[in-house]
Amino acid sequence: MKRLLSAVLVLSIALLCLAGCTSPAGPANGSSGSSITPSENPSATKKEPLRVAVQSMYCSYPVGLILAEDMAKDYGLELEISVFSSGATINEAMGDWDIAVTGGAFVYALANYDCKLIAHQIDGTACNDFVCRPGTKYDAAKNDSKALAEAIKGSRVLCNVGTTGHYAFMLWLEALGLTSTDVNFMSMDFATVYSSWTAGEGDLCVMVAPYANYDHGGVILNSLKGIGGNLYESTVCTADAYENRYDDVVSFVEMLYKACDKLAADEDLAFKTAKAWYVDHGKEMGDDAVLAEYKAKPVFTSEYAKSLDLTRFATSYAKYFVSQGLIEEDKLDTVTANCANDILKDAMKAF
Repeated sequence: MKRLLSAVLVLSIALLCLAGCTSPAGPANGSSGSSITPSENPSATKKEPLRVAVQSMYCSYPVGLILAEDMAKDYGLELEISVFSSGATINEAMGDWDIAVTGGAFVYALANYDCKLIAHQIDGTACNDFVCRPGTKYDAAKNDSKALAEAIKGSRVLCNVGTTGHYAFMLWLEALGLTSTDVNFMSMDFATVYSSWTAGEGDLCVMVAPYANYDHGGVILNSLKGIGGNLYESTVCTADAYENRYDDVVSFVEMLYKACDKLAADEDLAFKTAKAWYVDHGKEMGDDAVLAEYKAKPVFTSEYAKSLDLTRFATSYAKYFVSQGLIEEDKLDTVTANCANDILKDAMKAF
């Protein structure tokens, strides 16, 4: 029995040694068996999900079509979506995302967090309204800029500071000869601005879409569009994504403009996509309001993007923020340097 056990042990050791000498590419002697090298192992080569931050607002709605059509699959990518209430909250979550499809708050991401501007997806100028209540001193003075400026001094303004709406209101103050020190901003997210305003709080408010299209009971004194301003909704990536996932970022920009092209060409598809985006994120929007926003805030197509210089709008936008003391003057060059026209140019090769 001992001899038998010894023989079995010797044979087992020999087999183990033989197995250890077998080529990793497969068993010797033409065996029908197989083995998987690390490069052939899907779990070994699978990319980390591309983490995409979006707003629950219209500025991010093209992502809805990207998801609905599973466009990422064609690029071998998996998208991990995180939804935020505004661009300000997206910036606060820096480190938790790779790409953000956002709005005017992108300028802070470029200036303070070294993010890269990679696309403009929507003309977001419309639906940035400055509202008062009917019958107030503001309403009475709305056709007299000097009287209106006097009325506004010391007013309590409901606004989401650090966002597109804030930028728009500051432009209006400047046009009236006022500064931020002439009013008292009460900063809150967009939804709270609406609910607080309808509850009777504040003297003035900055009403943005979708709430600008709700029944807010206010009088529109002016708007970003009315004072000749403009705003491009924008997409950014982190410095880390730019440096370490460049090709994936290019692929996402391709997807974004493929979605925008389809939305621009098909009003019914755009309506359904925007409506679903709002509903899926807990916002009730009437059909007429959704359609009105689509018509007022068109998407930018790939044809437009081919001639787009990201530096132009970003730099002029940042100059205003510098003039208002909202970002440091020495950050202007940083904003300009962080406009990644190379990403956009490479993405446009697909069109």
